[in-house]
Amino acid sequence: PCRPPLHQTNQDHRWRPGAGAGGLEGTGLCVCKEDGAVCGSDGRSYRSVCALHLRSWVSLQSGISFLPAPVIVVSPKKIHNVTGAQVYLSCEVKAVPTPVITWRKVSESPKGVKLLEELPGDRVNMAVQVRGGPSKHEGTGWVLINPLMKEDEGVYQCHATNMAGEAHADGSITVTEQNKTLYTLS
Repeated sequence: PCRPPLHQTNQDHRWRPGAGAGGLEGTGLCVCKEDGAVCGSDGRSYRSVCALHLRSWVSLQSGISFLPAPVIVVSPKKIHNVTGAQVYLSCEVKAVPTPVITWRKVSESPKGVKLLEELPGDRVNMAVQVRGGPSKHEGTGWVLINPLMKEDEGVYQCHATNMAGEAHADGSITVTEQNKTLYTLS
């Protein structure tokens, strides 16, 4: 059973022994009845009345008097390295509830439109890792590139989101071709 402003849908059915009529039990799914932004008494806008109720509930449960949107506390850096090297960018984010951190590569279309490529995508030389911490209500995300290739050069964006909002910060990687000249001993 859902409490207002949520209502129950019957899209989720789970099998339960002894539930009768074929063993299916409708567990339902609680979804927000109303879409649309609302203003809270804290002076913030919320995506829906449900987001406002969640803020209120979290505040009561945690003793926090507000629900902070993500804040990047350590931004990704500017990296310069050679092809074949291993490099990583990292960022730390603070928010309640703890944010979801993703990484994107920023580029531009021929017509000047900003493009955001979700990472790692299908790049075999790239890995994305996220963990909680280092402090309470923080998260840390990394993008690791190994081996570094010339096409990995560019701007990378750490993006954090939670129910209260979102934040992002950019870092960059500059790649120099490793000298391929072979030296001979004379």
